[in-house]
Amino acid sequence: MPENLVVSTSCGLVRGKIQKDYHGGTFYSFSGIPYAKAPVGELRFKAPKPAEPWQGTWDGTKEGWESPSVLIPTTFPLGKEDNCLHVNVYTKKINSSNNVKPVMVYFHGGSYFYGSNRSYLYGPDNLMIEDIVLVVVNFRLGILGFLSLNDPSLEIPGNAGLKDQVLALKWIQKNIHNFGGDPNNVTIFGESAGSSSVHLLVLSPLTKGLFHKAIMQSGCALNPWAMGRRNAKEVAKLMGYNADMDEKTFLEKFRKVSARSIVKAQFKMVDPFFASVIRPFGPVIEYPHDGAFLTEDPEEIMKSGKFNQIPMIIGYTSNEGLLFETLRKCRSEVYLPKNLEMDIPAFLNIPEKSDKAKEMAQKIEKYYYRGESISEDNIQIRYTLFGDIIFLQGIQKTIRLFKKHSSAPIYVYKMTVTSSLNFLKEFSQATFHNTLVVFTSINYWLRILPFNPFHKILFSIRNNLPKKALEGAAHGDDVFYLFSSMLAYDTEKGTKEDFYIHRFVKLWTNFAKYADPIPTTSDFFNNIKWNQVSDENIDNIFEIGTELRETKNLDRERILFLEKLYEEYAS
Repeated sequence: MPENLVVSTSCGLVRGKIQKDYHGGTFYSFSGIPYAKAPVGELRFKAPKPAEPWQGTWDGTKEGWESPSVLIPTTFPLGKEDNCLHVNVYTKKINSSNNVKPVMVYFHGGSYFYGSNRSYLYGPDNLMIEDIVLVVVNFRLGILGFLSLNDPSLEIPGNAGLKDQVLALKWIQKNIHNFGGDPNNVTIFGESAGSSSVHLLVLSPLTKGLFHKAIMQSGCALNPWAMGRRNAKEVAKLMGYNADMDEKTFLEKFRKVSARSIVKAQFKMVDPFFASVIRPFGPVIEYPHDGAFLTEDPEEIMKSGKFNQIPMIIGYTSNEGLLFETLRKCRSEVYLPKNLEMDIPAFLNIPEKSDKAKEMAQKIEKYYYRGESISEDNIQIRYTLFGDIIFLQGIQKTIRLFKKHSSAPIYVYKMTVTSSLNFLKEFSQATFHNTLVVFTSINYWLRILPFNPFHKILFSIRNNLPKKALEGAAHGDDVFYLFSSMLAYDTEKGTKEDFYIHRFVKLWTNFAKYADPIPTTSDFFNNIKWNQVSDENIDNIFEIGTELRETKNLDRERILFLEKLYEEYAS
């Protein structure tokens, strides 16, 4: 056990602390380590610059700030700009170049609007039972991370938040050996928007050699929410400026206002999270220039084969569309939209309320509802439709394109397992969802006590709150098996939740170590093999459920319907 938990980095010394993993073993954490200069002043909205050396020893026992945003489901402001570009590093071994360990780098979800690398959301306890080095990255969000301007002289082409991720990966290549990590064995992974980030990092020309494997959980760059739009005029109007002012004047004004004012304006923008509306902020295709992250359509890049051809795991949960219910609850919406024109992806360029849009919406309704009226009584159909259009169609298309244009192995999964760890399903089911969040948060913060006498009482109350029965695993539920979180139940040893955590962690870390989630069969994995996708089994899928099994992709028929419909109506 090192007496002095100090590691040398390219910018200076960092002090860490000892933590306990899920088994009670020890590991070391180094939090809030800057990988870039503070993105303030002239650097606001621009590509990041590497961090400068500091004097003395950086205090890595404290976590860094969130990127300015809000705490969902509230509008409570979070974060600061002056230290939001940082990484948390977790390791079992420091200051040794011998026997370096595989590195896993996580990018959080949150629609490119929300989230952070804070340990109350992405605690390392579960993953650190395995012999890896874990890095969780913080990056810019919303307007601050994805403002894009057309004037090349202003050097704001967009994608600053993704360029933050690239710089973090470069920092890892330069420094991770001092934390016991192998820079030649780096796996990137993420969920939802974090998964879309992983997809784009695989496609970007800026990332060659920065990582060697990738895991995409419930998101890809072909999903209708995954790309944003150029948005300076909308932002100017919301800030009270003349929307017709030139971009240079707008930028000068926008660099002088507080980050909190920017975030406040950002959340005035219409973002219904339906396929028909392009997201107000997110990745964009840049004009060609040195240092561009993305200058072509992601689908065309995949078809060209000009991307990082590396082993990948790609998958989704069995009821991704429960996100529809999660969003309704976060927005306190009680009505059920019945106009399916909102489900027509914007990338089809079909005019709103046109005859073409109405005709397409009618075909979608006929296929999914089979003559039933749209109502709360058949709400699961709404979830299925939402999940197919928002997630599955793009993910399954991505799998096929990677298989066709890459020689690297691809492993495909569908998570069906449900337990008390499926918090987002629980949130979607809850009649009093805000009460659920309050009880969960109180219990989390009481964990700082040496003994929390209220733990079982609070979780008993939470478990007995009224709820409606819903099917499957929700969007984001897989995260609670990989990371400890304030939102998840404390897990007792020997329970099914305990087993599921070990199984998820083993699959993901095996892939990081061996580029194969089940390199050898064993009783622990039901003595089965997770086969990579081939031309012969392109419609097979590995189910991560109560048990593990290879099965047919039962979602494929619906996705084929959507793909044929898109081809028919594309303009």
